[in-house]
Order: sequence, then structure tokens, then C-alpha cells
Amino acid sequence: MADYFQGNGIVRALREGEIAVARPGQVHGARNTGTEPFVLVSVVASANAGFVLAER
Repeated sequence: MADYFQGNGIVRALREGEIAVARPGQVHGARNTGTEPFVLVSVVASANAGFVLAER
């Protein structure tokens, strides 16, 4: 279990298997509140990251 901080004082509990989405420019963070190790996987995508899709 973890606390997910969404900015503006908003905190919600995250449980195993749940996801959280941060919008562009949104302040966010997470803190382990459980007794087990907490694993956070962060995926970042940008519309103008400089990648070009391959042709099929």
C-alpha cells in the first residue's frame, strides 16, 4: 500500500495492482505506507519526444 500525492494537498491510497496517472505539469509523488517493499513503475510519454513511428 502507498500514498499517492496528486498536488494541492490531495492524497489517495494506492493498493497493489492499481495505477495512478499524472497529467502534464501535475505535481505528484508516492510513499510506501505498508510493511512490504513498494515497487513503482514510471512510464513517461511525450508527444514531441523526437521518435518517429516505423513504417509497417
